[in-house]
Amino acid sequence: MLEQVVRWWQQLQARERRLVGGGALVLALVLAWLLAFEPAWDGRKRLARELPTLRGQLAQVESLAVEARKLSGAAGTADPVQQVKAQLEQSVGVAGLQPNLLQLTQSGELFDIRFKSVPFAAWLAWFDTTLRETRLRAVDVSVTREAGAGLVNARVTLEAARRGP
Repeated sequence: MLEQVVRWWQQLQARERRLVGGGALVLALVLAWLLAFEPAWDGRKRLARELPTLRGQLAQVESLAVEARKLSGAAGTADPVQQVKAQLEQSVGVAGLQPNLLQLTQSGELFDIRFKSVPFAAWLAWFDTTLRETRLRAVDVSVTREAGAGLVNARVTLEAARRGP
């Protein structure tokens, strides 16, 4: 096949060779542009558009990482168990659930809290807030419906955060 191309080339006149050579050069330049330069140029423009957004996201992630490190350092300094119990008693009072509190007992790292005829929505709000603010972990939860509308008996066992090894 190469021999046929060489024979064809030799049969061309000098002017035809220049035209075919020029056409081949233009075709090579167009292919080089389409395959090498244009994708890189478009990628560069796309990155220039996206880079400010990506930098903003990076700054946000870095600030969240700093906050996470601070919070994990704070988690290592766990409150003494008696202080956690006092926090629980205070949170029950703040939530207005003191009249419905049957017992709040502590056994080691576990806290057993029982409510009778408590409004479910109020108990659930207290439970959610307590888990977030005290960093306790729910080990066991039992909720049973009462005869009154929206009232429940609730029992929850919470565990204090484990300390480092």
